[in-house]
Amino acid sequence: MMLIQHHPAREYFQRAVDQFDQLYQDSAESARAMALVVHPYIMGAPHRLRYFEHVLQHIRAHQDVEFWTGEQILDWYRQARPARLSSPERDPLAVS
Repeated sequence: MMLIQHHPAREYFQRAVDQFDQLYQDSAESARAMALVVHPYIMGAPHRLRYFEHVLQHIRAHQDVEFWTGEQILDWYRQARPARLSSPERDPLAVS
């Protein structure tokens, strides 16, 4: 987005906040997950890092939001899924 499309660093903040706000609104009906794409070489640059920090501040201002790893999301999914998916042959995420 910044290196190929030449968007200013503040565009990362605006897009992330807009995406979060929409997903947060949608989450009233069912759970939502949002991934933040971060390349340390790109977002770690001093003139960009503050925008990433501002995104995290915006999201953390909502007390009913979790920060989870992919593994934690998978564990939650497996615990919350219907019993009918409990057999490995019906589970698309089963590890063989």
